[in-house]
Amino acid sequence: MANGTYMVACPAGQWTKVADGANYSSALLQVTSIGGVMAAISDSQPGADASNCVLLSQGFVSFPLAAGDQVWCQPVGAGEATVRGIGTSV
Repeated sequence: MANGTYMVACPAGQWTKVADGANYSSALLQVTSIGGVMAAISDSQPGADASNCVLLSQGFVSFPLAAGDQVWCQPVGAGEATVRGIGTSV
């Protein structure tokens, strides 16, 4: 996969995969909607009560990724969120 920019809709109340180490060696992520978004690096979808996460903002956050890593995002609160990504190919 080549370098690229992309957008991912993240429905409220669920984790959505926004970057995969199988495709990208790193990803820059930014919230483009109103409200907070939690992000977690894991090899599978985090549990509903996951607390090992960081809060994304409207500034870009860099995530270096190993081959088995995946970045998952979930909105804080009841609204849907949108995350923009810039991925660097493997």
